[in-house]
Amino acid sequence: MSDQNMYIDEMDLGYIHLLKGVNRESVKGLLDLCTIQDLQPEEILLSPARSNRTVYLLLSGQLRVHLHSIDTDPIALLDPGESVGEMSTIDHQMTSAFVVANKPCKILAMDEDILWSLVQSSHDAACNLLFILVKRLRHTDAVIASYAEIGDQYEQYGSVDALTGLHNRHWLDNMLKRLCARSSTDNKPLSLIMIDIDHFKEFNDHFGHLYGDHVLYSVARTISDLLRPTEIIARYGGDEFIVLLPDLDITVAKMVAERLHRGVMERIPAMPDGRNIPHPTISVGVAEMQTGQTPEMLIDAADKALYRAKDMGRNCIAV
Repeated sequence: MSDQNMYIDEMDLGYIHLLKGVNRESVKGLLDLCTIQDLQPEEILLSPARSNRTVYLLLSGQLRVHLHSIDTDPIALLDPGESVGEMSTIDHQMTSAFVVANKPCKILAMDEDILWSLVQSSHDAACNLLFILVKRLRHTDAVIASYAEIGDQYEQYGSVDALTGLHNRHWLDNMLKRLCARSSTDNKPLSLIMIDIDHFKEFNDHFGHLYGDHVLYSVARTISDLLRPTEIIARYGGDEFIVLLPDLDITVAKMVAERLHRGVMERIPAMPDGRNIPHPTISVGVAEMQTGQTPEMLIDAADKALYRAKDMGRNCIAV
């Protein structure tokens, strides 16, 4: 079995039952995080009594399912568009069957966190998953009851923003609490950068949300590519991003902000139809955690710095 991060053909995605009716542009960040796997005939994808935290979406080829042994007759054949691994991914129980490649297969692998983020971000995906589960299970009433309980846990499990592929607000809140506690205990600096795309609402109103989504995705990926491993980015909401900088004081944090600002200005977003659009600019606020500050107070300090940048004419950095 080979794992690849590679281009996913739109026609292949069009067959996937889980993505039926889903605006794929709006979940591009999540799909980018998935991997493609190639299976040769008779290669085993899943085995009974094994832990599994991945949903496998069949792009091409055919899979067969055996209950007790691969030498017995298959109980099902899966064709392009179908998926396996949902139940063990959701309920964290062991897998219950063999899944084997009947023909050469190309498979999109979506791990647990990406699945929950997809379901949280797309009503269509949530309905599709429910329908897949209902078809899969014998006792439909029990499935619906258990799925209602699972629905209450979407936010708990999903920590990836669908559009950008970055960590989301839920993840950020938890991480910032831990970093603030560590900063206070170890007496080490912690800085935060808040980034806002200038005049984004006007851009959306003029060019449309499809173009707006492309700009958001492009800016998010540009910033992410410019960060070092210890510099952590999350989508704060709307067109705002937050970068967490453990162990860095405000002087170094401002240098990081300048690097990010320069990188965004140097990279022009590519629109899907090649159309030229105004280059997005960003305003940036930088703050360092002070003694006795809470996570909310640190964010508020960065937010106030961001508004100072806007008052200075936007497309700049303020502390």
